[in-house]
Amino acid sequence: MMRHPIVPIVSVGLFLLAVHSPAAQQAAAPGARDLVGTWTLASAQRLGAGGEATPLANSRGLLIYDGAGHAFEVITRSGRAQYAAGQPTPAEALVTFANYNGFWGSYRAEPGRITYRPDGAVNPTQMGKDLPRSYEFKNGRLVVTSLPGETNGQGNIRWTWERVPPVENLSPTYRKVIGFWQHVIEQRVNLTTGAQISENRRAPSVIVYSPSGYVGVHFVPLNRKPFAAEIPTGDEAKAAIAGYVGYFGALTVYPNMVFHHQLATLGPGNGNTLKRPFELVGDEIHLTFPPTVNPQGQETTTLVTLKRISGEKEMLGN
Repeated sequence: MMRHPIVPIVSVGLFLLAVHSPAAQQAAAPGARDLVGTWTLASAQRLGAGGEATPLANSRGLLIYDGAGHAFEVITRSGRAQYAAGQPTPAEALVTFANYNGFWGSYRAEPGRITYRPDGAVNPTQMGKDLPRSYEFKNGRLVVTSLPGETNGQGNIRWTWERVPPVENLSPTYRKVIGFWQHVIEQRVNLTTGAQISENRRAPSVIVYSPSGYVGVHFVPLNRKPFAAEIPTGDEAKAAIAGYVGYFGALTVYPNMVFHHQLATLGPGNGNTLKRPFELVGDEIHLTFPPTVNPQGQETTTLVTLKRISGEKEMLGN
């Protein structure tokens, strides 16, 4: 089921409105192709009251638009200190939350302005609410600026994005995989006995496979509470990121196998290379995690089912 698709940034004179129904999965209006695609972050700057721009060091990010009205964004920075233990303290969670932001959802665009509607977001306060920003194209780059008062201290920041071209000679398997895939269910299965151990559903969550060789993930826990103020407390930040799986990375695709090479993750530290056997069944993709052995010596695995909400046509802007 497709929800709250995000509309790609539109070029001058055009308006593209996302709606929350399968009807939104239509080709983007002429001119919106300038936005459809994969973008990596070239720079980020904080704007002062007098118009001065202060660079934000070590900024990294991934931004993806499709032609069906969906968007994916992660903005973070490299060089973050690792947690002292396995789980963050409230103070460490607050630092992580301040340095890792992102969402996925729908968007609509008009000249000079784009409005996102996050379905899933690191910041629970943003989910289901309009998030307006301004944008323009400069020298082939996409420049997006947040408006004053954006939550979590993200107001008055200007991001400059560079387009990443599609991979040359996309294989037939790769073409089948690319798209926005919305999370349906996760199941933990005992491979020794065949029994289902548990199942898990999430708030609106997504994996995006880009034709430009990137993968993005926002897996959002259920039942998180909005923050009481614009900036969360340490306890609120810790609760917001507990159980949240978020990252972007490089993607490689083989027959019945994808690899997610993590470049930036919600938690600080080095990312991993994740091997995911997959099966395409109709409009679903079924991912299998590598098996592990429980204390009883039995193999278990996690199976993740996701439903396609866009594909090759929408991702390539055709």
